[in-house]
Amino acid sequence: MRAYIASCIIGIFAFDKNGKLIEKLIFPKDADEIAEKLSRIKAGELINEEYDLVKKLSVVGYKEIVWNKQKEVTGMNCIFEKDNLAEEKLQSEFRSYAVKFKWASTQAEINDILTKVNIALNKTKLREIKKDKIIMQSISALDELDRSLNIFSEHLREWYGLHFPELSHLMSSNEKYVEMVTDNGDKKKISDKQLIKTAEKSSGMPFSEEDMKAVQEYSKTIFEMFRLKDELTKYIEKETQENVPNITAIAGPLLAARLLSYAGGLEKMCKMPSSTIQLLGAEKALFRHLRGEGKAPKFGIIFGHPYIQKADKEKKGKIARLLASKLSLAARIDFFSKDDRSAAMKKDFEEHAEKILRSND
Repeated sequence: MRAYIASCIIGIFAFDKNGKLIEKLIFPKDADEIAEKLSRIKAGELINEEYDLVKKLSVVGYKEIVWNKQKEVTGMNCIFEKDNLAEEKLQSEFRSYAVKFKWASTQAEINDILTKVNIALNKTKLREIKKDKIIMQSISALDELDRSLNIFSEHLREWYGLHFPELSHLMSSNEKYVEMVTDNGDKKKISDKQLIKTAEKSSGMPFSEEDMKAVQEYSKTIFEMFRLKDELTKYIEKETQENVPNITAIAGPLLAARLLSYAGGLEKMCKMPSSTIQLLGAEKALFRHLRGEGKAPKFGIIFGHPYIQKADKEKKGKIARLLASKLSLAARIDFFSKDDRSAAMKKDFEEHAEKILRSND
């Protein structure tokens, strides 16, 4: 014999093939507890109440169980039907069952419990770990940190440049410049053989001990910010590779994180057409074009991808379209199946990209 099982806020109910109620298990009237059970059921987990109900059914001869989720119970033939007979029956009858089984006395009481359960379910959903949101916040912090470092480093160059102006021309890297100031301070203390002669002939003004102490304190703070940037970059690389491996394989970890940020999350990105992904970050240019004030943009933040950077001008658009289409597919895989196909997807993208770069079209 076959039994159809479904759940609602009242409890778990089993019906025979004719829609007759054959067994039930009523939940206690606690909104948080009901929400917790319904969340687990929705996730496809077999909760204790469902197991107990199935055991009762097996005793009276039911060997086939129809669920609306994929579930297994030892000794029973479990069948999956999303919209089964029990689901339809409960949708129309759960209010009358609530009164009939003295779970609630009035429709107003049922509505009140429904409201509380929905609030509890929403709280549960908000507590779910969404790694893409964490990645989005991390890349935003990294970009802000990068902008701040550029500003602070420029101020340091101008400040320390009063003492040793030639150093700014000899050292283009902000990080190396900050490290040099932090480690040495006064130009007379510089030990680098290539800089000693320049320091000796420098036209910069002498700094007092207090002046040098102040500029070095400032440079030490900037140096720590560079260390923070390195740590944050490593963290983003690790998280993107673990949580969006397919997007990361094609775009690289930092670009993958920025794509998530501009898209508004992995779920939104996976629903976007490739043409939208291609223009993420170029919204202002697109709107200017729509107003008739400029050319249509060919790419947004994906412009920073190595293959677009090394492509000839006339081939950048083709590479951008290819990249966007592969990213669209990768986002869907990362969100829905969560399979790690990164190696195959990266190889496929690179083969097609190399073919475009070699073509004479």
